[in-house]
Formats: sequence, structure tokens, C-alpha cells
Amino acid sequence: MRFIIGIYFIILCMAIRVNSFVGITWGRMQSQQLVPSMVVDLLLQNQIPAVRLRTSGSDISEIFSGTNISLAITLVNNYMWQANRTDLAYTWVNDRVKNPINKGVNIVYLTVGTEPFSNTFMKEARTDQVVNVIKLIRQALDDMGLGYVKTTTSHGMDVLKLTKIPSEADFRDDIKQQMLESLEFYNQTGAPFDLIMFPIHYIKEVLNYTMEFAYFDNKSGFKIQDGKFTYTNVVELMIDSVAWAIRKAGYPNMKIMIGQIGWPTDGYPHANIENAERFHKGFLKFIASNKGTPLKPGPIDVFLHSLSDENQFRAIFGAFQRHWGIYEADGNPKYKIDFSLQDRDTYPTQAKGIVKMPNRWCLFNGNREDMDLVNKNYNFACNIADCTSLEKGGSCDGLSDDSKVSYAFNVFFQKHKQQVELCDFDGLGEIRAENPSTGNCEFPVEILTFQDQAVKDGMILRI
Repeated sequence: MRFIIGIYFIILCMAIRVNSFVGITWGRMQSQQLVPSMVVDLLLQNQIPAVRLRTSGSDISEIFSGTNISLAITLVNNYMWQANRTDLAYTWVNDRVKNPINKGVNIVYLTVGTEPFSNTFMKEARTDQVVNVIKLIRQALDDMGLGYVKTTTSHGMDVLKLTKIPSEADFRDDIKQQMLESLEFYNQTGAPFDLIMFPIHYIKEVLNYTMEFAYFDNKSGFKIQDGKFTYTNVVELMIDSVAWAIRKAGYPNMKIMIGQIGWPTDGYPHANIENAERFHKGFLKFIASNKGTPLKPGPIDVFLHSLSDENQFRAIFGAFQRHWGIYEADGNPKYKIDFSLQDRDTYPTQAKGIVKMPNRWCLFNGNREDMDLVNKNYNFACNIADCTSLEKGGSCDGLSDDSKVSYAFNVFFQKHKQQVELCDFDGLGEIRAENPSTGNCEFPVEILTFQDQAVKDGMILRI
């Protein structure tokens, strides 16, 4: 009898065990935006259960109505003024959360603020309003019967003082009070600490360790010993560094959710398709194990960053910021990744319904008689279009000087819907039908823009 009860208890524990979920972020800072309905279809095909938007626009969130895809929406730093009073907060919640939910949208997370205390990537958008605004929004949600919608704020690793040992981590002195107030709020409301982490950048710019330490199949033998804990990869080290800071603040049991993590495929040393595939393969096996980290054992919820490249994202901190996509901007997957966490050696599903522009490219005609004119047009093209693949370490870094000019002309031409007159460049450009791509350097042909495709499909959406 005791044996039967023991077996029943084990089965019951297995049944109620909460496993990790793996969602994905989706940003729309592209010159060629996928139609939102196509994105929904892509997520459903790949069985991705959750998506994080860097927007709160109801015209986009309502596309997910009736899909059961969990949605995390964002009130970004620059728009805190929209909800910084009680009346404004109630109006904002009604318009951006309650109305979409009433229409069948499964909003479960609301991120109020994106790295509001950053002193690196997001320092230009820093705001001290976030703690007050998130409390106002929380009150509005509760009063409207939406208590199940979790409210949190995303924070990068730069909220910590610089340290290479997790147990030595603590929050920066200049933001300590705001962080303590935020943690108290998360604890009271049952919200997770939302961590944004980019291992490739953290290893190179902060730790200055071997890049092998980024991978879960670390082949270097490099490791960090911190008391009784051993770290063989940077992801666990980063999570536990934040966990130590939270523990020192008095909240050892607070859940840490990874709000963004990924690996760029261009525009940075070690940023390529092969390394991105290797990183995600090891990382997703780690997530699927539900073992957690040395200091924080157990399942970890995560949003991979990101669905597709964003060639209009600000690149002030590096060209790689435009190349986080698991998918190319045209809906083609870059590398093998198994969102189901079954470690299958397979590519994700290709986006369906994509309409590409004609196979034609705008290239430099080779006229070098006036190099000042050539350089002027090259700089003009790159100031408007995305030339980040040409930067040092990029996939097109090895091109000849003439080919780099051709690349610049072409991305400008594609961004402007292949308008023939925009391939003139003071008589230096010409349109050709032969694909000039070479090696790892692809000369893109863009898809129809979101707006064009929307009109084509009879859709009218606000951007």
C-alpha cells in the first residue's frame, strides 16, 4: 500500500510540475515588414506559445485574437507620459489591455519600461518615471478585473556593478533606491524580474573572457569557480549574478524570467549563422532540462530575441543590433533551431505568403574617374539604408571596394521599392538581373513592404 501511495505521489508531482516556456520577441523596425497575419501563422506553425511585442498598439496585438498565443506588450520609456496620472493610466489600460482582451487577445504580461535605468544600450531613453507609472497601471488593471496580467519592467545586466564573480554582484549605487522599490513591487504583486541578456556582448565587452564560455558545449575548459558553484557558461553566470543582487535585497525566491536572449548573425566578431545555431542548440537543451542555474534551480521562462532582422533598428552601439533575427526579414529561417525543445536537427517553418520584388539589383557601374563622387554616393546610400554587413567582422566585410559600393547602392535601391530612378547615383548605378551575392555576403532583394502587402491583401492597419 505504501509503495502504491509513493508511486501515486511521484506521478502527481510529475503532473503538476511547471515546465519552462520558450517565446519569441517580434520587432517591426524593418523597411520590409512581414504582414502581422503572416507572423501569427508562422508562430502557430512552429508551435511558439508566446510572443513579446515592443509596442502596445492594439492594431497589432488584436491580430493575435483567438490564437491562444500568450502576448507580452510593452509601454516603452518614451511614452511613460501616457500613463503617469491615475486618469491617464486607467484610459491607457482600457485602450491597450482591456479592449484587446475583450476581443480575444491573450495578454498575460505587460512590461512597463525597457531598461529604464540603463547606462549603456538604452541610456538615451532612461526614465525615472517607471516605478510610479507601473504602480498606477497595476492599480488600474486590478480595478478592471485584470489582476492576472503580470506587470514588470525589463532590466539589462548594466543595472549591476561591474563584477566577474556572481556572488559579488549588487545593483549600481546610483539606481539602488529605484531598484529596491521595484523589487518590493514585483514581490508584492508576484511579478518576475525581467532580465534582458546578450551573452556575446557581455563576454566580449564586460568579462573579456574566451568566446567559448558563451556556449553550453564549452570546448575550452574555461570555467569560473564561485565558492561551491562552478560556472562553465556565461548564461548561468549572468542569471546568478542578477539572482545574487536580488537575494542581497531580501528576495531570494523571486522568479527571474529571461525577457530577451539571442545571438546575432552579422555585424560583430563571432556573430554568424554557425555560432548562432550552436548557441541556441545548447541553450534550448539547458532550458528543456528545467534544471536551472546553480543558485536558481528550476524551470526558466524565456523569450528568444528575435523573430526577424530589423534593418532600421538604431545601431549606435553596434551593427549587430540589426541582425538578431532567427529569420531573415523575408521570412526565411537562417539556421536550424527547434522551438519544441525536443533537440531536433531541423529548420523552423518558412513564412508562407511572402511576395518578393523582382530579381534585380542596383550595382556600381565601375566608373572610378571621380572617386569623390563615388564616395559621396556611397555615404549617401549608407546613411539612409542598412550597410552594417559591410562593417568590420560583417558578412560582407571581405568585398572589394567596388563591390562594397554596389552593396550600398543595392540596399538603398531595395529599401525604396526598386524605383528605377533611384539607381542613378549621379550616373554611377545600373540595374542588373545577375545575382551579385558571393560567399556569405548576400545582396538582398526585399519583399513587398508591410504597407504594400496590406493594401494588396485588402488589409488596413495602423503602424
